[in-house]
Amino acid sequence: MSVSSKCAGSAGLRQAGVNVVPTPLGARPRLSTLRAGDSSLLRRSCAAQQRPRTRQVSVSAASQLSQAELEELLAENAKLKQLLNSYAHKLKPEQVEKLTKQYEEIAALAAAAGLQLEPLPLPGTPGAPAAPAAAAAAPAAAPAAAAAAAGSGPAAAAAAPAKPKAVEFADDKVKAWVEKKGDVLSFKFEPNAPKGKSGPAAAAAPAAAAPQAQAKPAAAAPAAAKAPEQPKAAAAAAAANGQAPAPAAAASHPPAAASAVANFIQATKSKATAKPTTPQPAAAPGAAAPAAAPQQAGSSSSSSSSSSGGKKWRSAMGSDDKAPAAPAAAAAAAPPAAAAAPAAPKAPAQPPQASSSSSNGAAAQPAAAAAAAPQQAGGLRPPPPPAARAGNLKLTPAPQQQQQQKPPVQDFTGPTPTSPLFGSSSSSAAPAAAAKAAPPAAAAPSKAPAAASSSSSRPAGSSSSSSSTAIVDVGPPPPPPKKEEPLDIPDPVEKAVAAVKKLTPEEQARRDEAKRVLRANAQKEVDTHDPTKLAATRHSWLIFTVPEKPVAGADIMIYYNRTQSEALRERNRIQATLGYNAWEMNPEQARVDFYPSPIPHVDNSDFWATRFRIPENVYELNFVMTDGESLFDNNNGQDYTYALQAGITWEEWQVQAVERAEAQARAAVEAEEARRAEEAKQAAEEKKKRDRENATKRVTDLKNGFVWLREGGVNKRKVSDDPDAKTWWSVAPTPLVAGKTATLLYNSKAGPLAWIEDKRPKGKVVTSKTMPEGQQVPKLLRGFNNWAIKEQPLPMKFSRITGEEDELWWEVDFEVPKDAACVNFVVNCENGWDNNGGKDHKMAVALPPPYTAETVNEWAESFFEGFLAEETATRLKAEEEAAVRDAKRLKERTEQKEKAKAVLRRQMKHVMFTEPEVIEAGKPVTVYYCPDDTALAGSNQVYFTGGFNRWAHKRQLGPAAMRPPGINGRHWQIRFNVPKDALQLDFVFSNVPGGDGLYDSRSGFDYHLPITGGIGKMPGRLHVVNIAVEMAPVAKVGGLGDVVTALGRAVQEEGHLVEVILPRYDFFLQSPVLAGQMRYETEYDFFLQSPVLAGQMRYETEFDWGGTRIFVSTAIVEGLRCFFIEPRNGFFQTPTVYGRYDDEVRFDFFCKAALEFLLKTGRNPDILHCHDWSTAHVAKSFWEDYQPYGLSKPKVIFTIHNMNYGQKKIAEAANYCQKFTTVSPTYAFEVGSHPAIAGQTHKFMGIRNGIDTELWSPTENKFLPLPYDADTAEEGKRRAREQLRQRVNMSGWQDKPIVAVVSRLTPQKGVHLIKHAAYKALDRGCQFVLLGSAPDPKVQAEFDELANELGHGHVQDAGFVFAYDEPLSHLIYAGADVILVPSNFEPCGLTQMIAMRYGAVPVVRHTGGLRDTVFDVDNDKPRAAWEVVGSSDYLRDKVDETNGFAFEGMDSDGFDYAFNRCIDAYYNDRAWFRALQARVMRQDWSWNRPAIDYVELYYSAIRS
Repeated sequence: MSVSSKCAGSAGLRQAGVNVVPTPLGARPRLSTLRAGDSSLLRRSCAAQQRPRTRQVSVSAASQLSQAELEELLAENAKLKQLLNSYAHKLKPEQVEKLTKQYEEIAALAAAAGLQLEPLPLPGTPGAPAAPAAAAAAPAAAPAAAAAAAGSGPAAAAAAPAKPKAVEFADDKVKAWVEKKGDVLSFKFEPNAPKGKSGPAAAAAPAAAAPQAQAKPAAAAPAAAKAPEQPKAAAAAAAANGQAPAPAAAASHPPAAASAVANFIQATKSKATAKPTTPQPAAAPGAAAPAAAPQQAGSSSSSSSSSSGGKKWRSAMGSDDKAPAAPAAAAAAAPPAAAAAPAAPKAPAQPPQASSSSSNGAAAQPAAAAAAAPQQAGGLRPPPPPAARAGNLKLTPAPQQQQQQKPPVQDFTGPTPTSPLFGSSSSSAAPAAAAKAAPPAAAAPSKAPAAASSSSSRPAGSSSSSSSTAIVDVGPPPPPPKKEEPLDIPDPVEKAVAAVKKLTPEEQARRDEAKRVLRANAQKEVDTHDPTKLAATRHSWLIFTVPEKPVAGADIMIYYNRTQSEALRERNRIQATLGYNAWEMNPEQARVDFYPSPIPHVDNSDFWATRFRIPENVYELNFVMTDGESLFDNNNGQDYTYALQAGITWEEWQVQAVERAEAQARAAVEAEEARRAEEAKQAAEEKKKRDRENATKRVTDLKNGFVWLREGGVNKRKVSDDPDAKTWWSVAPTPLVAGKTATLLYNSKAGPLAWIEDKRPKGKVVTSKTMPEGQQVPKLLRGFNNWAIKEQPLPMKFSRITGEEDELWWEVDFEVPKDAACVNFVVNCENGWDNNGGKDHKMAVALPPPYTAETVNEWAESFFEGFLAEETATRLKAEEEAAVRDAKRLKERTEQKEKAKAVLRRQMKHVMFTEPEVIEAGKPVTVYYCPDDTALAGSNQVYFTGGFNRWAHKRQLGPAAMRPPGINGRHWQIRFNVPKDALQLDFVFSNVPGGDGLYDSRSGFDYHLPITGGIGKMPGRLHVVNIAVEMAPVAKVGGLGDVVTALGRAVQEEGHLVEVILPRYDFFLQSPVLAGQMRYETEYDFFLQSPVLAGQMRYETEFDWGGTRIFVSTAIVEGLRCFFIEPRNGFFQTPTVYGRYDDEVRFDFFCKAALEFLLKTGRNPDILHCHDWSTAHVAKSFWEDYQPYGLSKPKVIFTIHNMNYGQKKIAEAANYCQKFTTVSPTYAFEVGSHPAIAGQTHKFMGIRNGIDTELWSPTENKFLPLPYDADTAEEGKRRAREQLRQRVNMSGWQDKPIVAVVSRLTPQKGVHLIKHAAYKALDRGCQFVLLGSAPDPKVQAEFDELANELGHGHVQDAGFVFAYDEPLSHLIYAGADVILVPSNFEPCGLTQMIAMRYGAVPVVRHTGGLRDTVFDVDNDKPRAAWEVVGSSDYLRDKVDETNGFAFEGMDSDGFDYAFNRCIDAYYNDRAWFRALQARVMRQDWSWNRPAIDYVELYYSAIRS
């Protein structure tokens, strides 16, 4: 009998039980001929009743498509064998079972083609690689495997032969081709099989080949050539059912074969116009498999079974690229194994309910998928892998769907993510329990294409006609291209993009017309409706609309029954707050008013109505009802939501999401640029105005001061009033004239510089370039108009005047400015000064002609334009220098912040990391999580819950089940796309998808990772108010003041608003910092008593509270807005911060006054941060007296700076605050058991302080003789040592190492060790410098005695300065080689961090913050590597971040142990020591990392 390949192709032949023999290379496909007995063979094969006979099939029986499929079959077997050769020894029994089933499917097809596969090299089989004893046995022989795969039952399996006979080839060409392929692709054959004998082909054919009168396979048949015309009735019936017309040639088939082929053709659509397909990914084991595409209207269910019980087959050629895939949640009903990759384990069979079909043919969703519907709605099927190459598609049988049997639980842990045996990491199987909870869309790509949809499709690379395409020998298939991993959490935007159909102009026109009609009808209904009639049956309703289904682009009437609303029934004003598209679109008219309607008040109804126009580009209307004040009706928390007709779709809105975000970002940027431009314009105008004011002031000062500026000025000065006295100096010309050059003649022997020697050789003329070696040369330091203008020093030269023997004349030329009325000068030589006994020298300057004393005003006014130009040039130069300096600082800060964030990521890497490490907006990211060191250790399933932009982004992730680790793996993983408008990723882990369970939220802080390249700005800027009694530099006593300022600046640099509230002490009136603030605008004059603050500080507000009047002023301090509380009761009219007997009372008053100020001015910050015992009362006062009465938003943070003071107040704040901290982790550990905080440790943590690296900077420092950095530290510190020795009167002989102490002299600081260190340093040949003072007179007396003792014994090697001198502290840090901090206890300590910034090596006692910042060079290498750079293995990473020397005890022996090691290192290896100094300078001890921790703390408090 004859079967036309044009009718069915190889798929149809196999459906009919026909063995396909490969066509020789280059041969033209032609019609096949079946020999006698084929039809009975088909019947016997399907029933599996007897052993089938061997058949011979002509070489022409296979079409070109069967040739391509056969090549794929051979390639799949070769690939499987190659992988097993490498990995068989690693297989578990359950893996062997999976691979055996997979092999059986391939063997069945091979047997159907008359070929025998070699046994797989599975463990335990002959020739297999060595494997554990538990390895599974080898698969059964091909016929038995084929029968088992076909599901023909035990009888068929028993009847199958142990070894199939080989096919007999039609000619030698075919034989040669198969021999060649067999060598390459591991096939074995016997070319001399007898004709007409029974063979394995029929037995191997799956039961799916049985006639299926009504079955419609999911597979799509290959494209057929143009078929002869069929009867019109049959064609019409086929078209009505959505079927492809069957070719007339099928009618000539014998009954059995013709029936099988006809049924196959009936079950498929025409492929004549199909395009190459893009394969769809298959589901990962344990997860839901992707479903076939939805069937077209009129098609029957692809999952229906035949009446004869035959099993279904499907093509793995992939669905058509135009057919959208069904939602992933529905895919659970699809046979999962059919699309499994040959190299991947098959997914377990689905539960019985997953295999059922709905009445319309759509696959029913399993219960687990249905429960996850809300999450699924926002998902998207994984993106398809790259298109397969030509001839590389497979035809695989689909396993029988389970009808009554529940699938076995797979106790299988997938391989490691990089294992090539089972594909990519996304294919790792999850435990069965986890699979149920996993998001249905978490599908992984298969190496085989997914099942074909009911829409038309054909294999990639095949032609729509089978009559002319030649088969090409492609050889062994190359390794598949690396495919992008699928997304475990679908991207709703990608889903929307895939769902939005691109319309042709004609379709778009029809759609627009339909919308126009809907809008016109809706408008007409609104205009003409009768509200009374509509409400006749709705008087008990709460709300209804006209039209009932609102239309976008048309008006809407909303009728609201006020009496049915519990919240608003008594209110006289009714409004609706509007929004669209799930509140993502806010209209210009955000609120609409309702008015009483004409509807009668039947049954106590009271309808109010409003009318407004709905925009066109919306899909949903959202609103809530309100009275316009504080009452709301939000539909029981669900809001009022109406789907809209004639608008856009949800998918279209999502597609526009990125465009909207980009547009909003552009608009924000443009608005910000416009704002800055306007501010810059205003600032420029203000600066120009200030320049003119300064120029005018200079003119006015010159007018008014010309006479008094000249007072006391002379042109010649003698040493005394005696006319015969020696001349001290004189000037020429006389008088001096403004704008001319003058010469000063100076007699150094006449004044305090008489010690200058004349070293000129007698009779020899000396110039400034030929000065004798060692000659001291005086310098002229001059200024004009009483030093209003200062000039650079000018060196003098020997004068041509010889004079008397007791005279030594020098001269120097200088320019007199045009606006000078007098010249002021002093003379300096080395350490000697001539300043006229402290009065300075002064010369009078005459007016230039033609001006006289009467025309001095005209002379002064002539300088206005010049003054203005000078002021402008000076300002512009200063701005340019400041811009360069600021840009440099910004770059350094940015780099340091990125390093701090990188360290934080590395420190979390043992628990969590991402690939890529730096997350980019708009790209996928994989999160890896190892729960071993977390609360989730040992969990059988891990869930990921995430969001973006501090959880404020509309897209939320999960809870989604993470993919489990592979073999020997530790990390769970999950992959998803990052939105383009995301700036930060936020997430937590748990062992439950929600509710009660274990959570890893990083101790309540959540995991946060920055995202680069995102558009827009982070939402939710924090408003932080610090309430403190200290703030550097205006009210600094200790480290608390430094922290308030530096922490506030660091948090503000993170983009948040930070303000500070302080008491207004009396000593502020003399503060040079506050002297340059904004103008003080108030009718009150209580500040005007201060010449410093008069006209400077700005009035903020005033109020009565606490029995007194309280005034509040404001100013900017170190870039932070500060408010100063000044009660008229005199509490803060003090010269110091502390020291009064009533400190506690007045500080408690200040705490409540600060809260009262916030309440009365309407400020409602997010965070109130109070510091130490002095403002601890804020916490209790806020919650008891202010939070219930309007100041409702803030959460309270409390920081302990020192546990030694105010422990009762500290205990009170610890109880009332949401979170509290101390200033280092080690100090938190040390004080954690203190009774004041022991019961509150669950909200207690330590965050290390930082230092202000701009204030303490050796690179830009006016107190240093030479700025330096880590690269130039050696020279910079040498110059600093020289100047320091001069300041404290120490010798520079031998350039000894300098050991320094900068500290308050209190018991906390280890004063006994400081005294011991002074002796020890001198004994080791060092110099010792101490800067500090003792508040205890007894301690101060001891150090005075020490200074006297060492001053007498070591006159030039010890220096003591008992005062607070910040400029000197900069010089000491820079000049010191070693800094000592031997504290008894130290909450944090800033000294060691500042010293390292300047390159001084610290020697410290390991306590509190000293342990957290100083790492001993001999004992702390691992800890230093972890804390400084985030390295868990300093040897592997070749890092050494140790930075000092440390000891533990409080005795002198412990100190000597550390100090001697340090000094030995200095003497024994100077190069190493200098390198250590450079290393400590490069370490970052700024507020970059602590600021991140504090911001996280603030957000954690808000969530608490």
